[in-house]
Amino acid sequence: MPKNQALLLILSLCSAGLLQAQTPKVVASNPVSSILKKNVKQMVRLPDSYAASQQKYPVLFLLQVNDEMVEEIAGIAQKLHTDSGTPEMIVVGIDVEDKLERKQENAVYDKYLSYLEQDLIPSIEKKYRSNGQRVLHGRSLSGSFALYAMLSKPTLFNGYIAASKEWYDDNNDFFTGLANKALQSADKFKDRKIFLASLNGAYNNNNIAEVNENMTAFAKLLASKSGNKIASKYEALDDWGISPHPGLKEGLLFVAKAGK
Repeated sequence: MPKNQALLLILSLCSAGLLQAQTPKVVASNPVSSILKKNVKQMVRLPDSYAASQQKYPVLFLLQVNDEMVEEIAGIAQKLHTDSGTPEMIVVGIDVEDKLERKQENAVYDKYLSYLEQDLIPSIEKKYRSNGQRVLHGRSLSGSFALYAMLSKPTLFNGYIAASKEWYDDNNDFFTGLANKALQSADKFKDRKIFLASLNGAYNNNNIAEVNENMTAFAKLLASKSGNKIASKYEALDDWGISPHPGLKEGLLFVAKAGK
């Protein structure tokens, strides 16, 4: 091979390696939680601009996800930043074994809220350049936990995405009662945002009209009972939005974009 061709090949390989090294990847760890008394897998994906700037970023926390889902969601968040002006975000996922969807297990809900508040959030904000703004996303069954978190610890996150109708099917009376009680202290909910979503068709064949009517009413209840301190929105999706993450795009546009 001629020397100039060999040199070009070497430079090309070096450039490719440098580019790959500069591209953020999901970093996984498995620390022991002092609250949960067990190892919890944590996955972190930094925004594309993180290494080249001193900027501080909001953090998107994801429930019951794996490495591939964290990477996919980080890509969605990055595209929304480019296309729609939402902020770039640090994406943090946790993989939990406990069933977070059952209202009968309030102790499990509260244990994981303590884990988020005392373990996960402080460690993430100490290690990475966070601006203190946080969004919690719960999909499918863990959407119930996201809703519970907002009603129980409204100041822990700025925005909440509960992309699920499971809480309505199983626990509507429970969550309505919890909302009515929690919103008696409406000042705690100032500037909070929540996006609720369900899916038309597929899993909703038997009660689409009922779900849409009652979840719309619930979103309105959150706003009215809080004196509009909560910005709430419900959307019934004709498909999964950005598969396999129902409502994520619409949810981030609602809770993360300034002025929304």
